[in-house]
Amino acid sequence: MKGQMVREMTLEQLAARSGVAADKIVAYTEAGLLPCKDVHAHFSADDQYWLDMVNCFLENGSSVEDLKDLMPLCEQCATA
Repeated sequence: MKGQMVREMTLEQLAARSGVAADKIVAYTEAGLLPCKDVHAHFSADDQYWLDMVNCFLENGSSVEDLKDLMPLCEQCATA
């Protein structure tokens, strides 16, 4: 997205914007469910999008184990 500024957020900012507790974001990141693989890095709006997707799947009955297989496939499709 040429010309658009990527807004970066800290873990705490992402938690506040998403409504997902910081410890859950850390757990999801460590499980490999988010594109950002380092919880000490800054998160982008893309990471928030993926977090919203993960959270939606979990709220609708998927398990973290289910998503460990699914989310990498979703990421591949998004970048293809």
